[in-house]
Amino acid sequence: MAQIEGNPTYIPASEFKPKIERCLSLLSKKAGQYSTWFNSYNLKIRAAAKSGANFADDAIDIGRATFDSSDTWLASVIIHESIHFWQYRSGKYKAGTPAELEANRYQLGVLQLVDAPASEIAHMQGQTGGHADLNGDGVYDEKDYAKRDY
Repeated sequence: MAQIEGNPTYIPASEFKPKIERCLSLLSKKAGQYSTWFNSYNLKIRAAAKSGANFADDAIDIGRATFDSSDTWLASVIIHESIHFWQYRSGKYKAGTPAELEANRYQLGVLQLVDAPASEIAHMQGQTGGHADLNGDGVYDEKDYAKRDY
């Protein structure tokens, strides 16, 4: 089971842990193959200022805006960020649109398996992989991360 860490500055453990546990349970029950795969990476999930894959700490960081989404969306985000760990650990991670498009494909599959609302599925189907390039310069870097509000 993943280590789950709340943070009083961002999302207290008393709020964070139960929702993350629900999302992991949802993955286990409805998207078992993704749950098994996620568990094999031995990642922690922690409350943070912004959401993303933190390779240095083997952690999926979850910001407030992402946390406040539905359980189905949050479960799919956990897998999306896990895909980045797979990319990174296999030497295939190149920050930007190609990495995001690949993670989005898996996230869409999770949304379908966990019976997410049609609006979430449609939203994911419309994603182009550019959501990380927030300043629109064609490069995903620290400038984009600084602008992130999710």
